[in-house]
Order: sequence, then structure tokens, then C-alpha cells
Amino acid sequence: MVESKELPDQDLTEDIRLFSSKDRVMAIDSSVKKKILDLLQERDRSFDELVSSCGKAKSTISVHIHDLIHAGFISSQTDPHDNRKKILTLTSDPIGRLTNRDRDISLKEEPCDEELPFHPRDIASFFKFGIRTFRTEAMALGINIDPVLERTGWKIGSILTPLIYSPDISQMVQNIHNFWQEHGLGSVELSGSDPIAIIVYGCFECEDLPVTGHGACSFDIGVLSAIFTKYLNAPVQITEVECYSAGDTHCRFLIKKL
Repeated sequence: MVESKELPDQDLTEDIRLFSSKDRVMAIDSSVKKKILDLLQERDRSFDELVSSCGKAKSTISVHIHDLIHAGFISSQTDPHDNRKKILTLTSDPIGRLTNRDRDISLKEEPCDEELPFHPRDIASFFKFGIRTFRTEAMALGINIDPVLERTGWKIGSILTPLIYSPDISQMVQNIHNFWQEHGLGSVELSGSDPIAIIVYGCFECEDLPVTGHGACSFDIGVLSAIFTKYLNAPVQITEVECYSAGDTHCRFLIKKL
């Protein structure tokens, strides 16, 4: 399991969350259900923990848990250490949210009409333009698919790992940098080892995005999660602490073993 976090931003409690289970996709707008799902994304929890964290009556939490179990989004099993208690587990995947955040962002000025917004013979610049257009159009429509981008990054990172892996972290980050440079994805450097800190300059994912005040590198987080889960032989937490989209001059990620 990978845990990722982004830069702090505004309250998102009014967002409608989208979850996918084996049998259905559902939009969740209940604040209590969203809280329960958020808590279970972090780890399995007991019924009493959910009651305490949600600050609602047991009867209220019980109704919402019953609904989520019936929808196939969570499951319940007996606590192996205390058969009087139930443990709740997330059995669905977050796939995005409908949100008003970022809908009114100011887009960066486009080139003059007679100029293309990418270099015709540079596939990397065309790729960056495509990403920017997709992300900004989604923002304007109120669609956030960060979980999908992160899952995609994880799968691609898993494929890349054998190409760049080294037991020496400095060499491995250099290998990542070389691959990124070769394909016009930016430059990567190791800026710390406890915790592991990675800086990306010219980030292909977000350098050209409008400034939103928060991180936007869900794809990169997925890629780094796959690579460093292999390197550390353990689940990792990736925290983006600086980002072009937040107004910074680079992206910086902290990587910790869970």
C-alpha cells in the first residue's frame, strides 16, 4: 500500500468523491461517508475508532457503515484479538472527485496565434503541452483524477524500476535523472537522505500548469512510490512539499518508509 500526501490546501469537504468497487462506481457526497472512507484509506480501523474520529453518534456511524458495506466499498470482519469488536477495511478505490477548487485559476498566457504552443520536432514538448491541456481543461470543468494519475504513475514506475534500479541511492537517482533528461522530462537530483529528498527541475507534469497554490504531481508521486517501494523493500509515504503549481521554482518530494 502506498500513502501519498500533497501540499496543504483549502478545505475540500464540499467535494463529491468518486469511488470504484468491483461491481459499481459511486459518487459520495455525504460528509460522514467521505470521512469514513478517508480514514480507511489510511489503514483498517475499528468501529469505535471511526465513531471517535467522526464525532458522530454510534447509531449514525452504524447506518453509514451499513450503506458502504452494502455498496461493496468497505468490508467488516471480527477483530482477531477481540471477537466482540469489528474491523473495517476499504475494499474500493478512490478514482477522483468533483470539485470547485481550481476552477477559477488564471491560465498562463498562450503564445501568439502564428506560433505553436510546442516545438513540432520535439515530442517531449508536445507531450507536456498535451498534459497541460488535459489537466487545465479538467480543472476548469471541476474534475480531479489525482488517484488515477497516481495509479498510472505506479504502474509505469514499476516498469521503469528494473531499468534504473541500483542498491546505491545516489546512483539510482542519477539513473532516474539520466532517463528523465534523455526523454525531456526534466532533471532529478538527490537533496537529502534522512528522509530521502528528491528535487525535480523542469517537471514535465506541472511546470506549465497554472499556479494553484498546491501540489499537482500525482503521476510523479506514483512513479516515485513504485521505485522507492522496491528500493526500501517496504511501503512508502511520498510527500510533495514544493511544486511549480504551488508557486515554487522546482518540485521537491520527501520519501519515508512506512
